[in-house]
Amino acid sequence: MKLTVIVEKSGDELWGRIENVPDYLPVTAGKDLEEIESHLKELLDDYIHHEGSAFDDWKNLEVNKLAFDYVYDLSAFFEVFDDVKVGAIAKRAGMNPSLVRHYVAGTKFPSEQQAKRLEDAIHELGKKLREVVLA
Repeated sequence: MKLTVIVEKSGDELWGRIENVPDYLPVTAGKDLEEIESHLKELLDDYIHHEGSAFDDWKNLEVNKLAFDYVYDLSAFFEVFDDVKVGAIAKRAGMNPSLVRHYVAGTKFPSEQQAKRLEDAIHELGKKLREVVLA
């Protein structure tokens, strides 16, 4: 089973939550994705042992075998992938770097279209990096 973790940044911490668990919203904080994943697995294990038997899909779930997909807000993305520079992604997306820095800081929020432009620029960079061959 694969669950989606929504990752956000607040202050010095990353926060993670899973929204598609029946009647339960596990939320935790940590310094990195590994810590968030560990905490979420603990929360889910506790949930399954105390509540999960009521849900057929969950009663035989092995928490250690769970896989996670991550969805990031901009602040969390640039925290986790700190070798990716805000200005470079903004330029690649054809956006004002100062405006994108406001998005990352949380002082302004991108529209769905602007977020998609940034996501596309990040994916484009990833494709180009996969083509790199070093001599």
